Amino acid sequence: MQSKHPLITVGIVVLNRDWIIDKMLTSLQNQTYPHNKIFVLLVDGESQDNTVKTAKQILEKASFNGHQIIIKKSNIPEARNICIKNMKGSLLFFWDSDIIMGPNALENMVTLALEKGAEILTTKTTFIYANTNEEANKEINQALSSQTNTNKKPLEEVTATAMGSTLITKKVLDIIQFDPDLTSLEDYDFSAKARKSNIKIFANHAVQAFDINLWTQWYSDIHIDMPLKTALKGLKKKAEVNVLACGPKMTFTKATRFFLTNKRYLFYLGYIPSLIISVYGLLANNYASFTFPIYLVFFIIWQTKKRGIKKGVNATIKSIVVGLPFSLLLIFYFTKNASKKQS
Repeated sequence: MQSKHPLITVGIVVLNRDWIIDKMLTSLQNQTYPHNKIFVLLVDGESQDNTVKTAKQILEKASFNGHQIIIKKSNIPEARNICIKNMKGSLLFFWDSDIIMGPNALENMVTLALEKGAEILTTKTTFIYANTNEEANKEINQALSSQTNTNKKPLEEVTATAMGSTLITKKVLDIIQFDPDLTSLEDYDFSAKARKSNIKIFANHAVQAFDINLWTQWYSDIHIDMPLKTALKGLKKKAEVNVLACGPKMTFTKATRFFLTNKRYLFYLGYIPSLIISVYGLLANNYASFTFPIYLVFFIIWQTKKRGIKKGVNATIKSIVVGLPFSLLLIFYFTKNASKKQS
């Protein structure tokens, strides 16, 4: 007979998160799931702040069934694989360092997974963006105190999931791991592999996870802060994975919905016509030549206002060097997959 409270590993992938790691670990400590059935595994990618020091101080005083901190230079999928290799028990719950949840989260997730036989189960996630720690604390407290569950059917099958607050059985992790080339979208690739192995993915809408982001902090937005070389790594594979995450049957409606939901890719594609118009303006010697510079300056101002000068310029460079080719690859794979279904 399977235990109601099996031993689970909480895997935390972290880098430069001293500003929130204490709040995340406090949220973990407040869980009603028996602490003697929780093993905490933290993988730090060589943080340059006090992340590890703060985590050690908290975990050494905690009542969990042990903890381990592994410090190793690694990207996100590599760190997730380290969690898999060193996990204890039959379940691994990926709990990202910027995720805050209510005290019943783990209890609810494990109970539902065992009852329904769900091998991959994720939470409902709400993103919170703030400018300061004080603002973030206020948002977190309001979110936790006001969260309600009105969904009578909390379990829903989904085509893909992020890994920030996701429960996975060891049975799945024995056959599927994360692709280290995918410095982003590694979770969508994992989801695609699961579907190919006939493993269903479910979302538990009864559990709310709050993903906290500070514009002013290092690696609060990992896609902007990662080195350019890292961002370009596996770009073609990332685009294909993103398309596959939309589901097995590709249609024009699905593709349109994707781009309308992710409008930044439409903006990146806008570089092409604006550049063509500017070239025409230069040849014709008219005001159309200012189209591309105005388009670019608009983006720089918007990003600088949101992220500061350094990160704003970084985001603008990546929008051209990474964002534009990525958007073109998305169109290629959407078209390719739609053509396959028609033929």
